[in-house]
Amino acid sequence: MLHFKIQYLVVAAVMSLTLHRTSAQEIAIGEVADAVEDGVTACIPERICCDSVFSNGCCDLWSRPTLTGDWGGLRTGLQQSGITFTGQSTQFGFGVAGGINRPMPLVPLFGEGDTFKYTGRGTYNAIVDLEKFGGLPHGKLLVTAEHVYGQYGNVSFNTGAFAPAVFGAALPPTPNDTGELFLTNFVVTQPLSEKLVVFAGKKVLPGAADVDKFASGNGTQQFMNQAFCANPAFLLGMPYTSFTAGAAMPQEWGLISAFVLDPQDRTREAFTNLGDLFSKGVILGSEVRVKTKFFDKQGDQHVGALWKHVELTNLKFAEPPPGVYPEPTVPGFPTLSDSYTLYYGFDQYLVQFADKPDRGWGLFGRASISDGNPTPIRYFLSAGIGGDSPIGKQRGDQFGIGWYFVGASNQFGPLPQAIFGPRDGTGVEAYYKVQVNPWMDISPDVQYIHPGAGAIADDSFVYGVRVNMKL
Repeated sequence: MLHFKIQYLVVAAVMSLTLHRTSAQEIAIGEVADAVEDGVTACIPERICCDSVFSNGCCDLWSRPTLTGDWGGLRTGLQQSGITFTGQSTQFGFGVAGGINRPMPLVPLFGEGDTFKYTGRGTYNAIVDLEKFGGLPHGKLLVTAEHVYGQYGNVSFNTGAFAPAVFGAALPPTPNDTGELFLTNFVVTQPLSEKLVVFAGKKVLPGAADVDKFASGNGTQQFMNQAFCANPAFLLGMPYTSFTAGAAMPQEWGLISAFVLDPQDRTREAFTNLGDLFSKGVILGSEVRVKTKFFDKQGDQHVGALWKHVELTNLKFAEPPPGVYPEPTVPGFPTLSDSYTLYYGFDQYLVQFADKPDRGWGLFGRASISDGNPTPIRYFLSAGIGGDSPIGKQRGDQFGIGWYFVGASNQFGPLPQAIFGPRDGTGVEAYYKVQVNPWMDISPDVQYIHPGAGAIADDSFVYGVRVNMKL
């Protein structure tokens, strides 16, 4: 019975970002699951899937919870032994009307607008129960491998915007190594008490902080523009995956968390070069979350701070190309060694379904302010509405409509001003995710973008479809 309870919590945590955990066990599971792709379910025994709204009474290919099924019982057997496998394949087919209006030979990653691209992305996870492998009570090990294939970034680098329009197609950030598989997570989470959970290892950073219930993740489950997935102000200059350690302290009223991070991007590395940890600086972050009950509905308010002691390009002399993640240091140009971002976010249910109170829809918002140099985004705002669709709630449909504003730094020097013409940018996105069956969803998406690189790009419309398959 205890095993079933723990496994149920793992499945629930992986399916959505848990914002209101109260026990150390739930925090441990959540810390591991938060690094897994949103919505990638763990294996459920095939006999359970017959209760699905899609089922016709037997667990055929269409009705089972994953595309590849139970592997003849092997998948369930491994799960019962303490190893849970999950996976997701995501396909992006997107076009842009408008965008970059002239060739950029000095920045080959950039392409002209008015184009259509295809990109695929795969994520493969193993969650190891360390209580069964080593005797650590409620301890979890998350191992993740990822790759992107097709057109890296899709049309994200054809818009001239700071925030990639198809964020999931630019992760992991390996434009010259499309198709190659990378180890991106190898992180252990361990409760030490009901009030203290620690984690350490190599971990993917997007989605680790400033999480909103209705607008977070990596662009594969909810919104697709980075502005609604992860705050672009503090992601610039952050590694996609690197070695980190931290702690979460659950409280009755919410959660306190803090972490320390090596600023070097380790996407292409597994466990090599560990001798140079923190040799190029350090990144510190902390966040406080408070549970709310406005309108007698669940909600969340959080504030946080990020401080980077790492060399980044001085914007008075040069500017990294917009949309490139993580932000590079331009060789040969002066740098600054300290930067910061202060941020705030909230989510608030307006409707919780009576038959499924853990589901519903509501409001979300983010705001942040940064140093303005070397961080090229001085301030950032976003707001919108989203969540589970009242139209297709039996299937599990979701929707979202959001607006964002990127306030550009006013400290750019003459060179970046002449090349890129940096300015404030804004955008709107709307998507609707149709849960076709338990293992596949299809999301049409449209965006309007007023880009931050005004000297090289026009306003644009981004349009397309995302298809997810749980493996």
